[in-house]
Amino acid sequence: MKRLARAVFAAACVLAAGCSSIPAAQTPGSSPGPAISHGCELYSRHQYEVCYAYVVNDTLLARVPFYKVGRDPVLGPVALTRLGSRFYDGARRFIISQAKGWPKHVDVSAPVIRIVGPVRVSPNLATATIHTIETWLVRTEPTASGKPGRVLFAETNIHHTIRLKRTPTMLCLGGHCLHKWVVLLIR
Repeated sequence: MKRLARAVFAAACVLAAGCSSIPAAQTPGSSPGPAISHGCELYSRHQYEVCYAYVVNDTLLARVPFYKVGRDPVLGPVALTRLGSRFYDGARRFIISQAKGWPKHVDVSAPVIRIVGPVRVSPNLATATIHTIETWLVRTEPTASGKPGRVLFAETNIHHTIRLKRTPTMLCLGGHCLHKWVVLLIR
């Protein structure tokens, strides 16, 4: 029972860590403009799902918490499990190797992600490609004197191509299963 309570508490902490990083507006000094392209407004080929999945489920609720606590002995396994459920293949390996030498806890600024251009979904609705412009800042925790920590990872308005795959979840009812969009590649 204690183990289950500890796991639930750890999962809640990881989710809270991810949700606390959601920016209400763009960060000062970032380039103005829409956060999403007009391609994300389309419903017919699930483009809106792809955009939402990448920004919210994949980035804010999986990648950010992994960056924050992925090396912590208690919270790390939960963060790694969440990351593994949202990032597959090369994308998962890229993020895990990127954070490999980081300390247990880091300071992660809320990323600024703009989706630009069309959202391309394959004819069979199995894969999608989006283009983003991303700004990230990950540092070691601030020093005791209040100085910002050492920069571990930083990107400023970097263009990325993101490949996603539509996969079924275990939530099925009456022969119909829900699905999710997972990240296969970050280039």
